[in-house]
Amino acid sequence: MTKTLEQKIVDQSAVIGILGLGYVGLPLVRAFVAAGYPTMGFDVDASKVDKLLAGESYIEHIPSEWIADCVNSKKFVPTADMDRLAEADVLLICVPTP
Repeated sequence: MTKTLEQKIVDQSAVIGILGLGYVGLPLVRAFVAAGYPTMGFDVDASKVDKLLAGESYIEHIPSEWIADCVNSKKFVPTADMDRLAEADVLLICVPTP
């Protein structure tokens, strides 16, 4: 039987997708991981994704150790592959607006 989004949210199996891994998106990733949700982060800047995959933070108040732990445990999956966003149940957009 297929779970509804509501059921996935309640049992914390909903995959959360964050679009934009800057000063708003990356802290939001941290909040969802802390709440127990598997979280995917997408950014068009492949250098940001590469740093995250290497366990390196580029935001002062988010420790590299936390990034490394979450990436290694697959609680947080950073990607620059837009096709991977189809794996998310919920998408949150955190990009600059003009």
